[in-house]
Amino acid sequence: MSAAPPLGSHRVTPPAVHRRSAALRAWWASLRADALDAWMSPMVRKGTMGAMAITVGSFTPAFLPTDSHVLDVLGMPWMASLPWRIVATALVLVGVALLLEAWLRLRPRSGSAPLPAVIWALWSLPLLVAPPLFSRDAYSYAAQGHMVEMSWDPYSVGPFFSPGSFMDQVDPMWLFTPAPYGPLALQAQHLVVTATGGHAFLAAIGMRVWGLLAVAIIAYALPRLAENVGVSRNHAIWLGVLNPLVILHLVGGAHNDAIMIALSCLALLLASQGRLGWAVVAVAAAAGFKQTGVLTLIGVAGLALQFRHPLGTSQRVYLTTVARSGVAAFVVFAGLTQLSGLGWGWVPNLSVPVSLRSMLSPPTFVGSVLEGVLTVFGLPEQWRSIPLHAMQGLGVLVAVAAIVYLTWRYGRTKPMVAVTGAYIALCLGSPVIHPWYTLWGLVLLGATRARPRVVTVAVWVTIFLLGYSAMDAAVSSGLLAMGLTAVAIVAWRWRRALHSGAFTAADARTSKERADHPHTPLHLDRPILRVQ
Repeated sequence: MSAAPPLGSHRVTPPAVHRRSAALRAWWASLRADALDAWMSPMVRKGTMGAMAITVGSFTPAFLPTDSHVLDVLGMPWMASLPWRIVATALVLVGVALLLEAWLRLRPRSGSAPLPAVIWALWSLPLLVAPPLFSRDAYSYAAQGHMVEMSWDPYSVGPFFSPGSFMDQVDPMWLFTPAPYGPLALQAQHLVVTATGGHAFLAAIGMRVWGLLAVAIIAYALPRLAENVGVSRNHAIWLGVLNPLVILHLVGGAHNDAIMIALSCLALLLASQGRLGWAVVAVAAAAGFKQTGVLTLIGVAGLALQFRHPLGTSQRVYLTTVARSGVAAFVVFAGLTQLSGLGWGWVPNLSVPVSLRSMLSPPTFVGSVLEGVLTVFGLPEQWRSIPLHAMQGLGVLVAVAAIVYLTWRYGRTKPMVAVTGAYIALCLGSPVIHPWYTLWGLVLLGATRARPRVVTVAVWVTIFLLGYSAMDAAVSSGLLAMGLTAVAIVAWRWRRALHSGAFTAADARTSKERADHPHTPLHLDRPILRVQ
């Protein structure tokens, strides 16, 4: 018979560890229950089918790197053939239509069942194995991460100076352009390159990890922020988390904007809870990925003051808080820059994105039209270039004026209106707009008290930009005629989705509601979408 162990020799687990373990198990059980509830919805399954169709259709030259051998490695070289490109383009267009229709039919109304935020993960899961979608930026990210890995300065030279598989993937337009991104973005790219063992294509796909993390943060922070400012949680999830632009561009496209938007949402949530210091740190980190994140300070200061002074405060106190928060954010940003070891080389590179002529930008579009008119009249080239530069400069001035006005007029009393409007103004006044740029303000609009007409405009902007992205993919496949026809069919389906009288509801109840009402049907027959 063995001797009894000495007194006190048993390992005692601290109560805090037990509590954390129990909380983690409860969180996982709740997440799993919500996912299962969500999957019961036919619209959630339809959105997932759409994402699967996009993934299958993405294995074409439209999304893969130029002269890529990926299809050969996969043993499917036939995917580069014209017949498959036709089928693949159709799959992408139909997939986008299915995802959009699912999103529209999930639109919450008064009295709707709680919308599980986990739906975004179900829609994103099929995209994990797809090449970067609707943009080749992720290939540039991989090349920049490789340059950091090789101890080269990505702020001084472009991917051309990193010959090999990483350079071969980059769009020729950006081969000679140095990186304009913040130091944290470059180190994040470096981390992915290291984790994927220096494999160029896997590194580009791996950039999606940051998009997944970002949308997870948004799904956590945005509904809580909405509740803190008196906005429907369902509305925030639907417009800011489940938006197809979020799924296809932040996750599918793996853009740096994703982490910037996520950290901005987190900063605003922290500020609404009175934690101004941590909110400022989050803003500095957001700017470390994309410098436009500094605009979040407009809302951070206002929300923090509303928490501290529910009865209101003076304009002077608000502006002082903005200024102090700005100084503190700069100090944190400078510290992060120093820790990154990459320096401030991004400052002269901020003009790099502007080198592209973007017809989505209102100032650039108007300037280009005027340039075309002058060309028709046969004016000299030095005259023809004036309207474009003038309109782009005017757009920037109008955007700055709008941001100043919104900060002064609404920053103290309606901080979410101020910060959301500031991002929208910056986007509209910019010389270059990509579809994912609109998410700067569109995500935050989910936690903003807005008129129904504003939300309707946001829905139509989403529809337009999804159609634009789908059309761009069709053209990239060399199928202009088919792309035009398919987009027309998809637009007709969208119109049906918007104006139908009634749908089979796609709302699924949360696990809590199922426990409270175990015999209530999961699906109700009622209209889901009304565009006013």
